[in-house]
Amino acid sequence: MKKCLIPVFIAPILFGCIWLSSCSKKDGLTSDKVTDYLNLQTGKYILYRYDSLRFVDFDQRDTFITYQAKETVEGPTTDNMGRAGWRIVRYIRNWNSTLETDWYPILTYVVTPSDQNIEMKEGNFRYIKLVRPITNGFSWHGNGFLPDKPYSDLYTFGNDQDIQTWDYTYSNVGDSLNLNGKNYDSTIAVTQIADSSNLPIQGNALATKNLWVEKYAKGIGLVYKEVDVWEYQPPTSTQSGYRQGFGIIMSILDHN
Repeated sequence: MKKCLIPVFIAPILFGCIWLSSCSKKDGLTSDKVTDYLNLQTGKYILYRYDSLRFVDFDQRDTFITYQAKETVEGPTTDNMGRAGWRIVRYIRNWNSTLETDWYPILTYVVTPSDQNIEMKEGNFRYIKLVRPITNGFSWHGNGFLPDKPYSDLYTFGNDQDIQTWDYTYSNVGDSLNLNGKNYDSTIAVTQIADSSNLPIQGNALATKNLWVEKYAKGIGLVYKEVDVWEYQPPTSTQSGYRQGFGIIMSILDHN
C-alpha cells in the first residue's frame, strides 16, 4: 500500500490554511451582515400592533391598551462623532383609527449602522442592538453604554440594576416566523434577558419579571418585540401590595 506523505515544507502551509479557515468561521466572516436585517431608506416604514402594559386600580391589576404604531425612516443624519446614521420616528394612533391626521409622534431615535454592529441611540440611552457574527448562541453586552439604573427617574424598582451586564443572545437564526397571519422568512431572535423570581406571585414576598426579546426579518427590520419589566412589592401593615414597571408587545402588521 502506498502512503501519501506531505512534504515537510508544505505541511505548515496546509495546516495554516486549515487554521485560517476555522478562524474565519469563528470570526463570522461567513455571517450575514447586520444591515441585512434592517431597511434604512428614507420613507420606509413598518406598521405594528402596539400593546402597552398598564397597572391600574392603584397598581393592583394589569391591563393592555392597544394602539397602532408606525416607525418611519425620516432621513439620514450625522451624530456628534461625524458618523452617518438614520433618524427614525415612532408614531401611534388609536387602534380603530383610519385617519392619517391621527398619527402623533411619541419617540425619536437614531440608528447608526456599521459592518460589525447596529447602534441605536434614544435620547441619552445608547444600545448595541445587533452584532456580527449572526449565529445561534452568540452573545454580547448590548446595554454596556447605559448609565447605572437608567429608569430610576420613572420607577423605584430594582429591575435595571446591573442592566449593563444583560447578555443579548441570538437564537432561531434563519427561521421563518408567522405574525398576524403573514409569514416572514429568514428571521433572527435576540433575547436580552429572560429572568423572573417568585412567579406566579406566592405569599408576601418580592416578585420580579425581566423579559426583553426582539425579532428581526431579513430585508425588513424589527418585526416583533416583547418587553415585560416590572416588580411586585408585597403588602405592608400600611399599604397593599402593588406592581410597578412597564411592558409592550409590538408585532408587525405591514411594511413598505
